[in-house]
Amino acid sequence: MKVNKKLLLVACVCASVSMNAWAAESSSSSSSSSTTSSTTTVQNTGDSTRISRVQSSTSTSSSTWSHEERSSTTKTSAGIGIGSIRDYKEHVDGVGYVMADVDGILNPYRNTPRSLKIGKGKTFKNDEILEHGVLAAMKEKGKWGVLRPDGTVAVAPKYKAINDVDYSTGNVLAQIDKKTTTWVTPNGNEISAAEALKERVAYERESQYPSDSYIEFKEKGKYGFKTADDKVVIAPQYRQIITGFSEDRAFVKNAKGKIVAIDGTGKELFFAPTKEIYAYDNGLAEYRRAVSGFNLGGLVGGFVLGGIIGGALLSSGHYYHVGGFVYDGAKRGYIDRNGTIVVDSKNDKVWPMTSYGTVVQNKGLTTFVNRKGETIIPGGKYDVEEMDRYNGLLALKDENSEKWGVFNVTDGHQVVPFKYDSISFAGSDRLVVTQDYVKNLVEMTSGRSMYSAQTEATIDPFNTDTVTWVHTGKSNYSIIDNNGHTLFKDVNNIIEEARSFNHGYAAVKSKGKWGIMNSKGAWITQPIYEAINIL
Repeated sequence: MKVNKKLLLVACVCASVSMNAWAAESSSSSSSSSTTSSTTTVQNTGDSTRISRVQSSTSTSSSTWSHEERSSTTKTSAGIGIGSIRDYKEHVDGVGYVMADVDGILNPYRNTPRSLKIGKGKTFKNDEILEHGVLAAMKEKGKWGVLRPDGTVAVAPKYKAINDVDYSTGNVLAQIDKKTTTWVTPNGNEISAAEALKERVAYERESQYPSDSYIEFKEKGKYGFKTADDKVVIAPQYRQIITGFSEDRAFVKNAKGKIVAIDGTGKELFFAPTKEIYAYDNGLAEYRRAVSGFNLGGLVGGFVLGGIIGGALLSSGHYYHVGGFVYDGAKRGYIDRNGTIVVDSKNDKVWPMTSYGTVVQNKGLTTFVNRKGETIIPGGKYDVEEMDRYNGLLALKDENSEKWGVFNVTDGHQVVPFKYDSISFAGSDRLVVTQDYVKNLVEMTSGRSMYSAQTEATIDPFNTDTVTWVHTGKSNYSIIDNNGHTLFKDVNNIIEEARSFNHGYAAVKSKGKWGIMNSKGAWITQPIYEAINIL
């Protein structure tokens, strides 16, 4: 019998949390049961786009949870049998949390590497930027610069803004004034957009299409394309370059003023569906239709955006994101490389495209479609908030029961029933589930509850890091690892605000100033800056 591995993965999560909740209910209702309990207080312009980071969190109200040791066999609604679930309580570093072992589960994601596959065979390492000697943008006396991983200054604070970073080279896009930007190397040297692109091309020379490395240039008022070594391949003939080449397609405004797609030879292929069109990404190009007022959001919504050098998109933000799958108000659609509309912008709402597909809402129904526009999750009355874009899981809330469940977006199966008060994805193999005011951080690879909070608390997402913050509002900050162990507690309440970890570091505010902490709560950069953004 062929077993759906993702179905199996989330089924064990569902069973684990259900058993915990059942044990809690049993202990509170039966006076003859022998129980133990613990209460834990868990403390722009032209060629640029702004850096954005996806952050999500989950909160719950306080309650007391008594837990009784039991053993049982159960089945999830998906029909997968889960046997020999042993629940037990441990105390690690003074923090009580409930764990549940699930035996007999062979999980396909147990040995998932931290390096993620990007595109066709490329591997992106989350900490790659550190190898270039770049960690964070910082603001001092109203000007922005860049810090190294050891906290020293790499780029002096003299710019209006740091708009973006190229993870492949460590170059940052700095705003000089309202109209002017420049690329700055990790050594603080300013370089042109063309030089920055050449560095990028040299880094990714294995591109499938030679045209993807073409650079636009202007001559006598017309635009054309040339190679990185200055050989003209498409003579200047266009009024405007809308997007540079990506996947052997570029959008240009031709001599007649029409926006068309061309290939690497300059051949016109088809007309763009609207005036607002973006570069191809894995076979699809996003377009926008004009509406009254204005469109919200960036090029790809809740994802980190790359900078645009001479019309060529720099995919500088390749790292795993969880949660935050939010419709941003943009009236978007998608076309394939032949110009065929795959997802129509005339739908009421279209979410940003992912590697699996996207959410479409139309006439009151929510549907998930794949990248071919085929329906995977049939239309229903659902609310959308969280998506695990690594494992292909989507959290939906049933509007009738107001409970959350999880669907597999590759085959459309519901793998967690509508029974939880909240569900959020906290990392590539972590899930936060709340039921009856009890919150559990669950390891999806084993089904174990690694950490439980019995008070109103927030668990920030792990992203690709192995640590995250737990806090109550903007106080009582702690750092936990993805096994639920507490690594640091802000016992003196010096932290006023902390942002999510990235590359093992987090921007932290104390006494009105910002600094940088490592995963053990030690200051790498003292809080002396007006603002800090980890790149």
